[in-house]
Amino acid sequence: MLRLLRPGGIIAIQEPDASCWNVAAANASWSEPEVAILVAFRAGGGDFDAGCRTFGMLRAAGAQQISQRNAVMSATEQHPYKPLPLQFAGSLRKRILDGGLLSAERLETCLADVAAVADDPASVMTTFIVTQVAGQKAGWRGRGPHKSHGRFALH
Repeated sequence: MLRLLRPGGIIAIQEPDASCWNVAAANASWSEPEVAILVAFRAGGGDFDAGCRTFGMLRAAGAQQISQRNAVMSATEQHPYKPLPLQFAGSLRKRILDGGLLSAERLETCLADVAAVADDPASVMTTFIVTQVAGQKAGWRGRGPHKSHGRFALH
């Protein structure tokens, strides 16, 4: 990736980290489809935990002035992120079923329960972490970021 940048150029990467994606109060009907979603996503070449490695990846590639910001939300009441597992499971349904991750019957039962949890204003969903990592390609001899890039630190 850094090969595409000029010396002093900035790269920014935003990736997910599923380590804190959950719902309170915890229940199996939430965790079973969550695991199936993550496994099905990975089976399709995706990585819901790529954000865990982006800082180290930029560092290993020789980027300088690397910064990272993590964002996570608590979705309460009727927040639009609460039904997100239903949307993911819907788009990954074939992969979940074909991979034997859940039976069709169990998936439907879990998704009905997840829908009830999402509709319950008393439940709280903690979203997955969104990591935002930025770094600068080595070689710029000025002080700080190249003037054409302005400030790139994530705040």
